[in-house]
Amino acid sequence: MKRIRTILYAMILFSCAVAFAQGNRGGFGNFGNRNGFGGGRGFGGGQWNRPSGAGAVVQPETKLKRPFGAGQYDTSAFMAGEIRVNLVLFECDGRIDAKSETWSKDEIAKVIGHVKKACAWWEEMWKRKNYIGKLHFTVDVEHAETPFRTSYEPITHGAYRDDRLWIGEFLNAQGYSGDKTGMLYRYTADTIEKHNADFAFNIFVVKADNDRDHYFSDNYRSYTLGRQHEGVSDTYILVAYSKAYDWYSSQSFAHEMAHIFGAADEYPGQGRYTDRAGYYGVQNTNAPDGNPDRNSIVPSLMNSSISTAFERHVTSPQSLEMVGWRDSDGDRIIDVLDAPIEVTDFSSRLKLSDSSYEFTGTFTVQKVPNYNNTKAITLNSVDRLLYRNGESGEWKQVNDKDWGEESRTISHQFKLPKNSVLQWKVVDSDGTAESKTYTIGGVRDPKAGINRRTQSAKFSFTPATPDTGIVKYRLRVDDKVCELGEQSTYTLSGISNGRHTWAVQGVYSDGSVTDWLPCGTFTMQAN
Repeated sequence: MKRIRTILYAMILFSCAVAFAQGNRGGFGNFGNRNGFGGGRGFGGGQWNRPSGAGAVVQPETKLKRPFGAGQYDTSAFMAGEIRVNLVLFECDGRIDAKSETWSKDEIAKVIGHVKKACAWWEEMWKRKNYIGKLHFTVDVEHAETPFRTSYEPITHGAYRDDRLWIGEFLNAQGYSGDKTGMLYRYTADTIEKHNADFAFNIFVVKADNDRDHYFSDNYRSYTLGRQHEGVSDTYILVAYSKAYDWYSSQSFAHEMAHIFGAADEYPGQGRYTDRAGYYGVQNTNAPDGNPDRNSIVPSLMNSSISTAFERHVTSPQSLEMVGWRDSDGDRIIDVLDAPIEVTDFSSRLKLSDSSYEFTGTFTVQKVPNYNNTKAITLNSVDRLLYRNGESGEWKQVNDKDWGEESRTISHQFKLPKNSVLQWKVVDSDGTAESKTYTIGGVRDPKAGINRRTQSAKFSFTPATPDTGIVKYRLRVDDKVCELGEQSTYTLSGISNGRHTWAVQGVYSDGSVTDWLPCGTFTMQAN
């Protein structure tokens, strides 16, 4: 006879069993103890093997538009950007199993509300951290408002063992075939492609009100597979919903969403201090097992204080870093989005005579290395060429539409403002990654100081900015050319009486030169 737990025990251990339990690779057995929402985080064999060219997933990889560097199995590498959530509810039609559960409109509305509240919890956390960039969830409720009709009564089955039955039927109905894992990755990748999202995942919910203990037969109530450490993303959350546990559902979904993006559990029996998780491979130092200082443990969405953490809108710093929210330099841009745009094959020319500046270069977004696999992934893209007059003021966009490319070769010509400088840079759409800011100014303010007593003249000018590539100068007085080097002043003696013209020329590092800039005329008349 199964032991009935007190509500206190349920509150403490209700976190889903989703830790990075490397020891639980032995398949589907040993689920006698319902450890919270289920047994240890599963890594069973068969269809759960890591997808590879020779593995269970035989379908070709789907080519994604974005994020750059992501493949078919990188559907939730970190929590940022535009994220699509497919919410699917299941209801038995009696074709194979006897029907025992029926969704009411009120229950459907509650589930949708809980999922949206969990998404809003994370969006609010992003706002509270004041990060630059975007985090936005869109929940697709088509298959929630009208539950999918399956041949099976899911709650009467084992979740981990049998969810392929009803999930497989759903995916077949969407036009996919093959094994469950392969279909899930293709369906999720296609969701990203279809909605121009950055990441996506699926939430599958079955009804459990009429079940004796509201659990699947293998003692799971909710789980996320936990594959981030294997170098591939999680694609789905499975939940058994009942009115008895409705009070807990919003925080449960928020907890599971953290797993989708790489966070580990932090409660006894599932969270180990030495484990590493997430895109950066963050150590699970808020976990109790093996922790040398348990007094350091703080309330978290990922440990037994989940209800308090959800209500207070807090979670451990470790869990935030695991989902990708690490800001090492404190600039309000998470590290995975904070790689600059690299510039290669850059060349520029400045025409001094009419202050026109032209450049060409290849601009490529850089990617932060991924702890879990060899793929480095970014949401950033080469999007906009911006400029402004002077070194302050509003940036203006040159191109009408964002390019949205991983790498782009850009050529452009600017007309420099008179006696001033122009700044330009290339950025991504959110401004989270950018190339260096180039400050461009030609030779300005030329002056000739005449000394009639010594029949000499002192020539001076404001040199061009270093970003023009000019490294030294030449002065020409009539037909006489003087090498100035890096100087911007020069005194020429022995100037004959009469009217004279003078000009300045810049020299690039490769020895090539600009055109001559006419600087004016002066008259020498001995005293």
